[in-house]
Order: sequence, then structure tokens, then C-alpha cells
Amino acid sequence: MVSTIQTPSQHNGWMYIRNVSNGNVITATSDNKKEALRSQVMVAPAKRNDQELWRWDGQFLRNKSNDLVLDIRKGRLRLIQETEICLYTPKPESEAHNQLWGVRDGAFDVYGRPQPDHTLIYSLSNDDWVLDIQHATNPDEATNKLILFPYQSMDNDTQQWIFIDENASSLLDEPVTLTTSTTMFKSSSSSSTNNASVTLSPSTSASSSPVTTSTVASSNTHDLSASAELFAHGLSPAKRGSQSSVTLVSIEAYRECHQNVYLEKNPRLSDKAIAMAAAYETWKKWNQERVNSLDQPDRLQYHEVDKIRSCLQSTAQSEASRIFDQCDQLSNHKETALCLANRLVIQLYEQVLTTP
Repeated sequence: MVSTIQTPSQHNGWMYIRNVSNGNVITATSDNKKEALRSQVMVAPAKRNDQELWRWDGQFLRNKSNDLVLDIRKGRLRLIQETEICLYTPKPESEAHNQLWGVRDGAFDVYGRPQPDHTLIYSLSNDDWVLDIQHATNPDEATNKLILFPYQSMDNDTQQWIFIDENASSLLDEPVTLTTSTTMFKSSSSSSTNNASVTLSPSTSASSSPVTTSTVASSNTHDLSASAELFAHGLSPAKRGSQSSVTLVSIEAYRECHQNVYLEKNPRLSDKAIAMAAAYETWKKWNQERVNSLDQPDRLQYHEVDKIRSCLQSTAQSEASRIFDQCDQLSNHKETALCLANRLVIQLYEQVLTTP
């Protein structure tokens, strides 16, 4: 894409900064400097006005309509509360640690494939924290707060941005290309009776971790990290299972269930919602481990892929059991939830195998 800028040095003009997850752009809420000072910066549908235009001024990101720059509110990073991004008068560079920004590659889609046209915007005061959008409690809301949040190496489309030149605003009418929003999955009808337990690797995603995290004790030496290594170099499964019963489920449906459990802490969940959330949490952690191990030497055998399936199924069942025990169980059936989680995590896993 010609109008996509990868680093500040490549572009000195005004630009839109578009979020990959929803296609919205970073915008000021006022073009009046006095009103805009200290105001929350938002991510909203593009209106093509000066409040949505930004340019690099050294390492500052300056707004065209009010001449203020992006600033970390109160200059503090927060995990309990959101670290909000506001507008403020630019400070001398020696004092502007909370106003300086950089960009880098490192965006991946949900399958761990690099996204070369997408970039991350990080704070120079802490390069592990990147610009993100607030999770919307109401899916019908058109705008989100712009926040700073710890970088997630997987499932991070809300942290990915595209720079679009002011003169190429027609690109704002084009849908953002993102595998996660369009891919459908084939679900195998096979189920596993394997009861081996595994150790869950700690999640590196602060936003998706439930309040109470549990570690499943391991009865063998194969944890999710080891399982990820087994498929790190594109191994194929020994068996695919029966495809006589196939259903199509979008990954967005998995993510919505995952958000209901891990972000919204919804206690009223169907058996299917429990299973989908548990399967997605298990698969996401494994996929992250897989991506992190891609640069390791290939020393694995094809027959070991069955162990991946076993580990994923066991972990998904354990996670589904934990979620079940914490939710309103009046109309739930634990065996159903665990059986579904067992099947759905393999559905997700097999999609990785068939994705180029």
C-alpha cells in the first residue's frame, strides 16, 4: 500500500491513524485549543476533518486542529485502571517522556502470521506499552477511548495501526484486511477421551487474564509450550478425524465468548459459551507459544503432533471446568461444556494447520 507509512521518518505530512480492529481513526474531541487541553483522545469513525489529522513532530504526535500532542494522562502507567491518552501542550523534550512515541513492526494476525502493513505505536518511556483502544462494554458504541496498554504478541488487532496520508483519504472507505474477522472454521465431529493433564504456561496478555487464574497440575512432561514447539515448523496431524458433521463458526464468535468470560466476567453463560471461551483461551496461549518458538531448530517428529491435540484438549477441558465452577450453573451441564471445549479447541488447532 503506497500510502502506508512504516516509521515517523518516512512521513512528514498530515495523516490519519487507523485502527485495524474496527477501521476507526484516532481523533481529538475539539478543535478549540482551550477545550481540547487535557481532553480524552478517542478512536471513532472517520469524518475527514482536521481533528483526525496528525503529524510527526520529532517523536511527538501533533494534532492539526488544535496543535496539541498525544500525552499519557498524569504520566503514569496503570493496570488496575486504564492508562488514558489525552491532549496536552508539548513540553521540552527533556521533560516530555510521556509525550514521545515510536513505531515498530511486530503485528501478527490470529494465526501468528506477520502483518507488514500494520504497525505498533509505543511509548518511548516504556516500549512494552503500546497504543490500544478501550474494550467496548456496549458493542453498538461507535467510539472507543484511546489508551496505553501492555503489548500483546498475539490477538492484538486493537493495537495495530495503519498510517494513511491526508491526500489518500479514500482508503478510509476500504475495509481493513484482517484475517480474524472473515475466516470461518471447520469443526471436526471427533472427540477425545484422553484425560492427561498439562501445565498451563502463564498468559502474557494482561487484558485477557481472569481475576482468578488457576494452574492445572501436570502429570506428564508435555505442557502447552512444549506442544507449541511440536507444530512450530508446520507439521501435519496424524489424524484429522471424521468430517461427517461440520459446522462453520467465525473466530469473532469465539472472541465474543472469550470477552464475556475474561473481560466482562459474565456469570450467566451457556454451555457452548463456556466451551468456546475455554477453547479460545487455550488455543490462544498455545498459538502464542508456537509463534515464540518459530526460530528454534526443527528437532521434532511427525508422530508427536498427536500429543499437541491431547495437551490442548486436556487443557481446554480443565479451563472449561474452572469457568463452569465460577458461573451461574442453574441451567448448565458440565459434561456438555467439557465435551464441547474438547472438540472446539481441535477445530481451532486444525484451522492453523490449513492456514497458509
